[in-house]
Amino acid sequence: MKNPQIQSDVTRGMLRHVIRAVGQLVDADFAQDFASEENAPLRQLLGIRAGAAETASTVATQRVSKWRDIVSQTGIEKLRGLFSESRIIPFSDWAEVDQAADVWYGLLADVIRPLARSDWEFIFYLGNPSSRHFFEVDEILDIMGSFTRSGNVTLALDAREAWAVWSVLFGRKEVSEFDMQDPEAKERYRALFQMLNVRRLIIYSESQAALAMEASYDEIARPPVPARFHHRHERDNFISGYALGLKMGIEPAQCLILGIATAGSTSGNEPTRVATQDFLYQWLDGVQS
Repeated sequence: MKNPQIQSDVTRGMLRHVIRAVGQLVDADFAQDFASEENAPLRQLLGIRAGAAETASTVATQRVSKWRDIVSQTGIEKLRGLFSESRIIPFSDWAEVDQAADVWYGLLADVIRPLARSDWEFIFYLGNPSSRHFFEVDEILDIMGSFTRSGNVTLALDAREAWAVWSVLFGRKEVSEFDMQDPEAKERYRALFQMLNVRRLIIYSESQAALAMEASYDEIARPPVPARFHHRHERDNFISGYALGLKMGIEPAQCLILGIATAGSTSGNEPTRVATQDFLYQWLDGVQS
């Protein structure tokens, strides 16, 4: 276990670095690459997050559930053109995407791989997998892992989702629900990471967040935020900050901090530079010296 003083020093150092990085930004930098009304219907069909600014008017009016139908209606060159302009791809919760396995594998095989790049950052969420069959969870995790040949894959789970994935993959449905405070949680999350073919595994709760990578495991205590800051856009705002950190090229653990700050800095729809900075400064003041 890390010495608490050393942990505090590390956290303060990362917070200062992130504060400096955010100070060089403008509000427009917080918008996701795909967050435009023009491509919103197509983005929704592909199961890609729209961002917190998405409105009802941008939701697709037609439901297409097969990759071949999307290609037929859109054209493979238009799809490749859309993705050639972006580096960070934030996918929607798997549980909310119709035919996600078919669509995402088709996207990988026919668009991502032919573009022959290896600099993408793919961000995935499962949502709640507890109502799905083992083979469905296993299949989609395998597909997510296949994206690592074209870039870095981040899988983010809240503590309840992580327990559900653990139960499914390790066949331990009789295991009581555990969270990040559980004495065995850290080893279980590490075991989960080793089983998944991803570069980064994020686990988070309202009070903690953890980042597992091949050679490291970082835990961060999240500062408390008012109840009104926990809303339906919170996860989108986290992605905005985490993805922005990846775009700036800061360390993954610092990207995690920025995601926490954008998620916890506003009770509205969109994070802003000033609100994010204020949250980071308050967080820094609250870390024990």
